[in-house]
Amino acid sequence: MTKLGMAVVRADPELMVYVVLSGIFSLVTSVVVIATSFGTELLFSSTSGGEDEVVLNTVNLVIVFVGYLLIGIITVFWNAAIVASAYERLTTGNNPTFSYGISQAMKCLPHIFIWGIISGTVGLIIKTLESMAQDAKFPLNLITSIIAILIGTAWWIATFFVVPLIVLEKTRVKESFSRSTQLFQKTWGENLGAACGAGIINFFVILVVLLIALPLISIGFVGIGIIVLILGIGLSMLFFTTVDSVSRASMYYYATTGELPPMAKQIGISFSS
Repeated sequence: MTKLGMAVVRADPELMVYVVLSGIFSLVTSVVVIATSFGTELLFSSTSGGEDEVVLNTVNLVIVFVGYLLIGIITVFWNAAIVASAYERLTTGNNPTFSYGISQAMKCLPHIFIWGIISGTVGLIIKTLESMAQDAKFPLNLITSIIAILIGTAWWIATFFVVPLIVLEKTRVKESFSRSTQLFQKTWGENLGAACGAGIINFFVILVVLLIALPLISIGFVGIGIIVLILGIGLSMLFFTTVDSVSRASMYYYATTGELPPMAKQIGISFSS
């Protein structure tokens, strides 16, 4: 599955542009959130003389919460675009246009919006638990960390196929969530294998980049070394983030049909259960 995902991204490198756009829109949202929060603090300082901190903190929390939800919606939208385009390539062999994925995601925008809010809320809860674990003392920090890991893992398992179901079958969020768990149970081994496979390869690619960049920096080629480091790690993360989304489309096809996507045979990939 990892090999198939990498083949799709190599065949359609424009899929990585979706990830870049997702990052850009998320970054812009983060900047707007920070600017709005800063502007709110200035406004409160000028109108109330720095008093009413409870109100100010509440407003800032609301701003951050809304921003986090918007980032969740953005992430889900572009993931849906990748899954739609990858599925088209995997099943038909056709090279979808760049606008194809966007148009498919737009068709199920209400469901993407709802799922973005839900996933963003759960993500914020997990981040809050992780933050609490860092600030707490032993053994509370250990307990909180374990809870955060368990919730994060359970959420990943339960929602693995939600985006493919939404964008490919146009199912509602509630139905997608229910079916996602069922499909994961059928293919949990392949899902874990694909995720671990991409992660391991990404790790070794980053290791090679470090082995090239650090010696360059140590012998005085600091600028070249830093460029190699930034570009190498950045491109590797970009590539394998896209591979992860493509693998979900592959796994969705396998989970619903019991067979590898047609493109696998075209490039000589076989699978024995």
